[in-house]
Amino acid sequence: MTDGNFLEGCTVAFEVSDSEHTLRVAASRLEVRPHDELFEIEIDGTHKIVSISRISPQHLSIILDGKSYNVEVERFKEKYQVVTRGEVYEFSVTDEREVVTTAKAQASGRLIVTAPMPGLVVDLMCKAGEQVEADTGVLVLEAMKMQNEIKAPVSGVISEIPVETGASVNSGDCLFVIES
Repeated sequence: MTDGNFLEGCTVAFEVSDSEHTLRVAASRLEVRPHDELFEIEIDGTHKIVSISRISPQHLSIILDGKSYNVEVERFKEKYQVVTRGEVYEFSVTDEREVVTTAKAQASGRLIVTAPMPGLVVDLMCKAGEQVEADTGVLVLEAMKMQNEIKAPVSGVISEIPVETGASVNSGDCLFVIES
């Protein structure tokens, strides 16, 4: 279902926001089973165990607190739309490391953008020395059979891209450096 190393032995944290609230969500994979994966999640300090099965790229079957949810997820640029039980929810997701590193970059003027998960660099959309605006796609990282566009979190000059197309990267590896 997913890459066997994804979330193995680590916790990934995100900020999930709708128009009114922001929640901190952390997830750790506990077990990979033949048809689903078991995760421990923490939402603003509350711990839950969740079973997730991927039915199709956008369709998930989730069991939480003994209740089953059929969930459809679609991504529209920086926003996600989730439909379950006839209700539609829209929110944005920010990797917690992005929040911290963006703040550091604004203070220092230099930001090292790292891989959010293990994957394969499949496309370089910029090159060293190129001026970019915030949210400009810099490279594409393939992970869990999905392609993820890694964007510049701030405007500036790409001073370094130590990876090349076809390179395998681990979570936390430097993808590019941007000077603002």
